[in-house]
Amino acid sequence: MEAIDADVIKTYVETGMSVGIVAGLAYDADRDRNLRVIPVGHLFGNNVTHLGVKQGAYLRSFVYTFIELFSPTLTRKIVEQAMNSESETYEI
Repeated sequence: MEAIDADVIKTYVETGMSVGIVAGLAYDADRDRNLRVIPVGHLFGNNVTHLGVKQGAYLRSFVYTFIELFSPTLTRKIVEQAMNSESETYEI
């Protein structure tokens, strides 16, 4: 079975229709009390997310917040320093 998002998958599981695999972030212990969590990350390996921004572009505050949600070490100050750098590579 396939579903469009984690909430639909969790609904299928709650009704007894299936077993679901969702990201750990999709599980909320308070809201999903009827579900049982079995960590299986070791079966799938690591996933890497890359975020890209245009060099010298103006970023609104919510963009910095979004970036920091992905990686708390990527503060606004660090991102701004990287974007204002004259370096050939901008990876941080």
